[in-house]
Amino acid sequence: MKHSLSALPRGAALLALLLPVLAQADSTYQVKATYTEQPITIDGKLDEAAWQTAPEISGWYLTRVDYGRPAKDDTKVRILYDKDNLYFAFHCLDSQPEKVKGYTVQNEGFLHQEDNITVILDTFLDHRNAYYFWTNPLGVRTDGRIVDDGEAFSTNWAGEWETKATLVEDGWISEVRIPFANFQFPQQEEVTFGMLLDREQSRNQEWSNWTPDGVNSAKVSRYPHLTGLKGIRPRPTWSITPYVSTQLAFQTSDGRGFFRPNVGADARIDPTPWLALKLTANPDFADAEADQDRLLLDQEAPLLPERRKFFVETEQLFITPIKMFTSRRIALRPHDTVWGGAQLTGKAGGLGFALLDVQHRDDRGDGTYENVNSGVVRLQQDLGNRSALSLTALNREGDARFTTVGLDANIHIFEEVFIQAQAAKSWSPLGNRGAEAYHLGIHRFDTLSEFWIQLEDIGKNYANPLGYTPVTDKQGWNTHLYLNPFPKWRFLPRLDVTWDTLWRRNHEHERTRYRQRLNVQPYLHHDFALYLDGIYDDNEGFKNRVLTAGFTLFPHDWQSFTLTALGGQFLGGDIQGLNGALNMKLGSRFVLRLSGFYTRSQGVPSHSPLYGNSGDGYSLSGYAQLRYHFSPDLYARLTFQHGAVAELADYSNVKGTLLDAVIGWHYRQWSDVFLVYTDQPFNGTQERRLLTKVSFNY
Repeated sequence: MKHSLSALPRGAALLALLLPVLAQADSTYQVKATYTEQPITIDGKLDEAAWQTAPEISGWYLTRVDYGRPAKDDTKVRILYDKDNLYFAFHCLDSQPEKVKGYTVQNEGFLHQEDNITVILDTFLDHRNAYYFWTNPLGVRTDGRIVDDGEAFSTNWAGEWETKATLVEDGWISEVRIPFANFQFPQQEEVTFGMLLDREQSRNQEWSNWTPDGVNSAKVSRYPHLTGLKGIRPRPTWSITPYVSTQLAFQTSDGRGFFRPNVGADARIDPTPWLALKLTANPDFADAEADQDRLLLDQEAPLLPERRKFFVETEQLFITPIKMFTSRRIALRPHDTVWGGAQLTGKAGGLGFALLDVQHRDDRGDGTYENVNSGVVRLQQDLGNRSALSLTALNREGDARFTTVGLDANIHIFEEVFIQAQAAKSWSPLGNRGAEAYHLGIHRFDTLSEFWIQLEDIGKNYANPLGYTPVTDKQGWNTHLYLNPFPKWRFLPRLDVTWDTLWRRNHEHERTRYRQRLNVQPYLHHDFALYLDGIYDDNEGFKNRVLTAGFTLFPHDWQSFTLTALGGQFLGGDIQGLNGALNMKLGSRFVLRLSGFYTRSQGVPSHSPLYGNSGDGYSLSGYAQLRYHFSPDLYARLTFQHGAVAELADYSNVKGTLLDAVIGWHYRQWSDVFLVYTDQPFNGTQERRLLTKVSFNY
C-alpha cells in the first residue's frame, strides 16, 4: 500500500535516518553439525538415538518485542547431517501448549501470526544471499530466497525438503530434512554455511532466534556459521525433467474447440560447482497453481509470479528498483509459447552472472502471432562486504527491435541503511530521445520500522517490453514510512502505522499525480484489530478522497474475518462501498475463502472511467474458494469469481466470470501432476479448457 508523509514527519524520519549509527560487526557465533549414519525418519518424534549425539542449541533471544532479552519460552535445536541431507530437530517450549496454533494447510502459504520456525542457509557463504525454509505445526512448507543482504525477497524459488511436527505436553516438536541436492556449493573436504534459526510464537507475537546478539533474520551478512560439514554431496551434475500435457478446449475465442497434446523438458548441467547451464524445450503453461488462482482477469500488464523452473533459480539476480527484466513478460498470455531457451548462470569470486536467450511465439490478441527472440545479460560485482554494482543488457527482436542497457548499484552505508541507484536507456521504434530512466533511493529498515525516499525519472519514450514499467513520461518522488511498535498496553498490545506520499509530473512539467495515504491498524487484542485507511489523491484530473474503516478478527492468512466500509469521492463521483472477507478452516483439511465487494457511485461525469460502467449505479463482485488438502503435497481446489470491481489501489478493472477446478499432486522430488478445468474470459469470449500435466525428474 502506498501512503504518505507530511513535511514534519518526513523531516523527522530523514533526521533519524541520517544519524551516524555504526553497523554491528558480523557474528562470530558458530555451531558444529554432527554426522550420523543412522537413517532419520521425519515424523516429528525424535525417537532415533542419533539425535542424542548432537549438541543442544538453547538459550534463544528475542528479536522484536523486548529486543535482545532471553525468550520467555526457550527453543532447543539439534543438528545432524549425512552425505546427502541436513537434519534439524526443533523442540519449541511453550508454557501454554494448548495455545500453540497452526492455521495454514497450503504449501507456500504465508505463516506469520501463527506458530512457526525457519531455517535460513547461506550455502555459498557470500554473506548476501540465502535460502529460507519455513514451517508450522501442521508441517506446511514455504520457502524462498533472501537477496542482497535483506534488500529483497524472492518467494518463487521452490526447494525439495521434508518436515513433520507433533504437539507435546510442553510445546511442539518439528523435524526438518533439507537435501543438499537443493544447492550448489564449493566441493571441498569441509564446507561451512551461514545459518540462522528463527521462531515466531503466535499467542504473544514474540520472535526469537539462536544468536546472542539478536541478528535481524534478513541480514545475511551477520549470520552465524554452521561448520563441520565433511564429505557432503551437492546437487547432481545434471538432471532432466520431461513432462507431458494436454489441452482440451471446449470453447475458444474463435468459436472452435481443439485438442492439443504437448511434450517438453527442462534440463540442468553443472560443469563446476560455481557454474550452471539450464536448457528448456517447450515448457508448458507455467504451473496451474501459479496462473489460475489470480484475481487479474482483465488487468492491463499483469505481473504474475514465476514458477517455471527454467527462470526461477536465478530470478534474484534481476531484482532492481526499475524492473528491467521480468521473466513473466516472456510468453505472458495463455496462448503464448516458449519454443526453447538456454541460460548460463554462476558466480566466480565476487562476480555473479546470468546469460539467457529464449525463442518464443506471442499471441497478438487478434488471431495472429509474433515470433520473438529475447536475450538478457546480467553481471553483478560484489563490492566490500554488502554492496554491489550491476550491469543489465536486454534485447527483444520480433516484429520490431527493442534494446535496453542499464547500470544499478546497492551501496550499504550502515548495516540497516543503503542507497539504490539506477540508470537505463532504451532503443526502440518509439525513438531514442527521451528514452532514459533513472532511480535514486535511500532506505532504512529493521524489525519494527521501515523508511525510504525514492526519486525517479522515466522518459516518455522509454520502452522495455521485457521489463515492468507501469508508468512512463514521469518525474517524481515517493516516500514510505512503516512503524510497528508494541506498546504492551492492556488495550493496545500492537500498532501498525503506514504513511506514503507519491508526487509526479510529466516532462512538460505538468503535475499528473499527488497522492497521500495513511493506514492505521491498532490491535485491541492480538486476535482483533481495527482498520483505518485514508486516501488523498489528485490523479488524472480527478480529486479522490476516500476513507475506509472496519475491523479484522483473527488476522491470520487462513483464519480471519474482515469487514470494511468506504465512502468519499472517486473518479469524479460520490462513492460508498462495503467489503467483506472470510477465511476459515473447516476441520483439519478443508479451507474456505469467501470475499465480496459492493460499491455504489453517484454523480459520475461523462469523462470519468466509471461512466457507462458502474457510474450512477453499483458494482458487485464475489469470490469463493474451497480447498481440501489430503496432505501438504496433494490437494483439490475449486475457485469461483464473478463481477466487476474498480480497484481503488490502481484503478484497474477486474471483471468477468472465472471458474476453475484443480487437483495438484507433488508426488516425488521436482515432479508434479496437475488436472485443471478452467472457464474464464479471454479475448472477449468465455473460454473453457481442460488441462493436464505430468512431470518426472531424473
